[in-house]
Amino acid sequence: MFDLPAPGPVHRPEPPDTVSGRIRTMAAWALCIAFFYLIPLEWASLEWEWTEKGLWRISEDGEESLLLAGLTLLWALFNLAAVLAFLITGIWTSFAHERKGWIRVLPLRDVVYYFAWVECLITAFALLAEFVPEVVRGAVHQHLLPVAPHAIMILVFLFLFRGGFDRYGFRGASPGGWVGMVAAVAGIYGLVYLFLDPLVTEPVARYFSLEPVSWREESISREIGAAQQSGWLPLLSQGLLVGVIGPVGEEIMFRGILQQSLAERIGQPMSVILTSLLFALFHVDVVMFAPLLVLGLILGILRAVFRNLWAPILFHVVNNCVSVFLDLLS
Repeated sequence: MFDLPAPGPVHRPEPPDTVSGRIRTMAAWALCIAFFYLIPLEWASLEWEWTEKGLWRISEDGEESLLLAGLTLLWALFNLAAVLAFLITGIWTSFAHERKGWIRVLPLRDVVYYFAWVECLITAFALLAEFVPEVVRGAVHQHLLPVAPHAIMILVFLFLFRGGFDRYGFRGASPGGWVGMVAAVAGIYGLVYLFLDPLVTEPVARYFSLEPVSWREESISREIGAAQQSGWLPLLSQGLLVGVIGPVGEEIMFRGILQQSLAERIGQPMSVILTSLLFALFHVDVVMFAPLLVLGLILGILRAVFRNLWAPILFHVVNNCVSVFLDLLS
């Protein structure tokens, strides 16, 4: 159950502590905060409507209040300033932090720099998407922009933590180990498929008088349906995003980096609980919050028990791919 840090390569010293280096670290913290601050902003933007059936219907189509619009604008300006400071001081310091070696225990600064780069590149990609030629802007917004955040999560991890993937869970396994992982994933997914909704989703929705309709799942279903009508390329893009790229990016971020970092500091049980809670909040879905929390706990336990990130990735991919397949059938 306890995933001890794997031995890593001999590390080089930290970059020299300079004024520009300290400014860059502060900018990295600012970007990390901006990344997570967007979660409560998105939760605050949800619209709650009391229906004639005496249930709450939650959607994302509500009108933005003046206060929320102001907070969003402040977030955007804060984020842009942090991006510029992070990149300019990075060039000034020759990206010294990114070029250093890795140490046995995952430093908090490396976690912060990971989220800083993710937020920086997501912002840059979103800005660049507004300046592409008009003839391809629609395709970029429809097919590339939705894929970008999760793809960036993967690419930043591959670059920043190169040479030490095994300590974050990307490890090989014996044939028996792979069989055990596949069997565990198949068995647990069968139980989730049969019992998660009747034992968790529906009772929680009834208790809180929630209409058992997830705006997020409805939105994904509409996007898959629209992609199906548009041709095989949009359908493939949407299927890869929901079924593969999304799960891999989220597992790297939550179970690979966050859970690993927390486990080294507060122990594996609390790291599983905290990352599961953050995982559920990250999806901004009131109706699905409880089942997402349960799924997060399952994914975290798979990561801890097998000491391998491939186990939660496999479960997450299977779960999402089955959902895509059922959407296509319906």
